[in-house]
Amino acid sequence: MPTQHSDLYHSGPFELGGCGNDLVLGRDELSRRLEREQREKADAQIHLARLSSEAQQLRAQRDEALRALDMANQNAVFQLAKAAEEKDGEAGQHMRRIGVIAGMIAEAIGCSEHFCELICDAAQLHDIGKIGIHESILSKPGALTIDEWKLVREHSRIGAGILSAFKSPMMDLAAEISMSHHEHYSGAGYPLGLVGEAIPLAGRIVGLADFFDSLTMDRCYRKAVSDDQALAMIAERRGEQFDPRIVDAFLCIADQVILARDSINEIEAICDLPDIHGDWWMAF
Repeated sequence: MPTQHSDLYHSGPFELGGCGNDLVLGRDELSRRLEREQREKADAQIHLARLSSEAQQLRAQRDEALRALDMANQNAVFQLAKAAEEKDGEAGQHMRRIGVIAGMIAEAIGCSEHFCELICDAAQLHDIGKIGIHESILSKPGALTIDEWKLVREHSRIGAGILSAFKSPMMDLAAEISMSHHEHYSGAGYPLGLVGEAIPLAGRIVGLADFFDSLTMDRCYRKAVSDDQALAMIAERRGEQFDPRIVDAFLCIADQVILARDSINEIEAICDLPDIHGDWWMAF
């Protein structure tokens, strides 16, 4: 007859075997769960990468749309500035000459390449505010009355108001120039009566460039003066109307400025000829 001890002995392996099966089943389930979680994690990472790529593409499309809008806005503003210039008896050449001369002055005083490029564009918009001044005043052949002169002086504020509505580094600089290019180093200018280096550098540069170019071109109310006369007038106004450092730099590059101005005028003359086609610019 089997003893109680022997029954326990024979039943032990059976029970241990059951526990072992449970452990194997539990381990398999855990393994499957880990595999499932790894697959889900991998799928989530793929989905996240796809979303990131789509977001990057959307950002690129947005940036491209903003660049296109900015370019369209700039083109519209330049056309407005050209219309303002035509009211004042010019046909676009003054804008281009001021841009080139301002860039040359900026380079001569050691400004960064980036600033020189910006001011070449921004300076062309310096008189955009004249779009708000009646043509009868701008094209008046005789002397302006006090009231007419007050109206003309408002073009600085008008231009700054127009340009400040557009947000870009070039437009910001253009608004600054519009507001400050008639300030005098001595404080006698307008509209704010700023003194010395309180006048933005770009305004000081464009103020001199505008003075030289305007003097040496015929206007409805006076004939042009010679280049030598204009240079002498600039030298006389050193430290009063103009920043001495900018005057000195300008006088050093005056010959190059005059050549650049004359080249622009020649190109404009060729562009106005009806029979000119093709690569006309290769003549220069």
